[in-house]
Amino acid sequence: MTTTHAIRILRSTAPVHVQATQSSPGLLVYRLPDTVNIEDPYRWRIGHHTGLAIGIAMSKEDAIAGAAALADLADWTQNGVPAPSGRAVARRLRRHRCYRAGY
Repeated sequence: MTTTHAIRILRSTAPVHVQATQSSPGLLVYRLPDTVNIEDPYRWRIGHHTGLAIGIAMSKEDAIAGAAALADLADWTQNGVPAPSGRAVARRLRRHRCYRAGY
């Protein structure tokens, strides 16, 4: 199911709205709008429902796989962003050609 999701972009004063798909409870997959970070080749994001990005990917398929790999690492449905080990997040994401978000 696709839904409108408000994301937070570094240096942005207002949220940016994107169409996102829930990949697992609390995690969404979406593509950055063409007007945001236009030179970033990693257009796909794994995001927390609060609007923060958790991971980045070059393709939708990789982002979906990366989100699935993170699903059991924390209770992503919490309003505060869970703090699982950064190494564990990075290791799981790399297996699916994804990387931790830099913001």
